[in-house]
Formats: sequence, C-alpha cells, structure tokens
Amino acid sequence: MIAVSGASGFLGSYVVCMLLEKGKQVRAFKRANSNLLEFEYIFRTYFASFNSLEHSSIKNNLQWIVADVLNIPSLDEALNGVEEIYHCAAVVSFVQKHREEMMHINVGGTANLVNIALEKGIKKFCYVSSIAALGREKSGDQISEKTKWNESKNNSNYAISKYKSEMEVWRGIEEGLQAVIVNPGVILGTGDWNKGSCKLFKLVWSGMPFYTFGVNGYVDVKDVSRAMIELMEKNKFSQRYILVGENLQMKNYLDAVAENFDKKKPTINAGKFLSQLAVVVDGIKSLITGKEPTITKETARASQNKFYYSSKKIINEMGFTFTPMSETINTNCKHFLNENN
Repeated sequence: MIAVSGASGFLGSYVVCMLLEKGKQVRAFKRANSNLLEFEYIFRTYFASFNSLEHSSIKNNLQWIVADVLNIPSLDEALNGVEEIYHCAAVVSFVQKHREEMMHINVGGTANLVNIALEKGIKKFCYVSSIAALGREKSGDQISEKTKWNESKNNSNYAISKYKSEMEVWRGIEEGLQAVIVNPGVILGTGDWNKGSCKLFKLVWSGMPFYTFGVNGYVDVKDVSRAMIELMEKNKFSQRYILVGENLQMKNYLDAVAENFDKKKPTINAGKFLSQLAVVVDGIKSLITGKEPTITKETARASQNKFYYSSKKIINEMGFTFTPMSETINTNCKHFLNENN
C-alpha cells in the first residue's frame, strides 16, 4: 500500500493517477473539509482515453481516508499497512498573515509524518520540497543541489517553511529513514484554473497587460510525478533532485500562453516601481473587498529576480527527460479552451 498526502491537491492528484496507472494500491489522504473537485477533473483528464468501466476498475485500487498531518492519531491509523509515502501536502502562500500557518503545517506536519514513518518502519519516503528551499542569495544566481541555503530577503516565508521542512526529512534520514527529496520549479499542468500556477492561464485569457523580465524554473506536473516515482523505484535515497524542465523569462512564458489563446501579448513592463505600486493598489483592494491580495511584496520581488536552476543531476544519473515547456503550455491551453469555450 502506498500513501499520498495532499492527494486532493494539484500535484498530489497527478501522483495518485500515475500510481494507479501503474496498478498500485493507493491510500489517498484528504482533510475532513476537503472537496475532490480538482482531483476528479484531473482524473478524468488523465484517463480521458479510458472508458467508464476502466475508470471504475482503476478506482478500485484507490482508497480515500481522512487524515490530517497535524493530527497524529489520524496519521497513525492512516499509515497502518503502508510501505511507501509520497508527501505532497503543503500550504503555499505569499501572504504575510499565512506565515505561522505554513510553519505549523509544512514544518510540523512533515515532522509528524517522518516520526510515524520511522516508528512504523515504513520502507520508502518521498518528500516534495521546492526550488524555493534552495539557497537564493542574489538575482542571477546559478543554482544546483549543492547550493547552500543563505538567509536572504529573496527567501519568502514559503521558502523558509520548505527549507525547515526539508531539515525534518534530513533528520529522519539520519535516524534511518529511506527518503528522497525533490525540488520542483513552478509546476505547470491542467487543474483548477482559479488557483496556483493554473490561474495564470486564466489571467492571460482575460487580458494580462503586464510582464516582467524575471526568470524562474518551470516543470510539467507529469514530469514531477514521474520523477518522484522513478526515484523511489530506483531507491535513490538520502539525496535531493532539482526538477526544472526549463528556465523561462516571465515575458516569454506569458507571450507563449497569449499566442496559444490568440490573445494580445502583454505590452507593459512592470518594473520595480510599477510592481511596488501594484502591491499598494492590490492591498487597498483587498481591504475593501475582504479578498486576499493577488500581488504581495514577496511575489512582486520574485517577479523581478532572475534565478537559473540546473537539473543535470537527475538527467545524468537517471537519463531523465523533461517535457519541453512549449509542449506543456500548448497542452494546458487546449485543456483550458475545452473547458471555457
């Protein structure tokens, strides 16, 4: 039995689907108040070529269980009979007020899973970290698995929470846990178009006038899922792997999405001044509407930085190949249009 935390979320849904496709028995964690709308959409899309009988057969190997990473008794019960854990659950936010929640859930929840895995002698553990947890001292840095963590204003609260979560996994490794850590870039794929990286497709479709020249690492969600499973199958433990298909300039990314939608490309360069102004305007809008801001100091700063990530380690060790971002963007745009036309 394989357990997947965060199974109702974006990445977790793909990990579950890929494991099911391989004929594995999966115990999928969800919280009591979780809805499965995104999972069901991803499941239908992933297995679009399968008929309803095949869908039913596949789902026979899927068991949903209510388990919270902060609720130790629920985790203890959920991990009975489990041999492998894929830990995908996390809070992702760049809003200041969510800092303590991220530290509590991301760090504390990971510590709980590591402790119970050690107690139960669970054989394999894969932790989904982030490129945000790698040392990013200044814009222009070339970053690999060997890059050391540095305290820097470029480290968001989310980044700090993922770094500290990694420390819990490394502590578990020192205590005998067979674990591997993956550090994916910005994960792109088909999912809930109203949140996360998927939301950017909707913004471009609606008309996105602004761009920046910032550079970040991007990766296809199926590549992340496949890499995680292959690393576990090949017992690549006590190591971390960057998962970045391409380092893309934000302008080029937005232009590619706009081209696929046959929409006008962004024309206004949101430099530092405009980015800072946007933070203020969006903050005022948030106070009036009660909705959380879309643009924060952290996201504005990140949009200006240029960081370059190397995936040579997994390519050289595993012969791993990444999906070209042009193909990923094209596929996602087609799915979006199918849903919104």
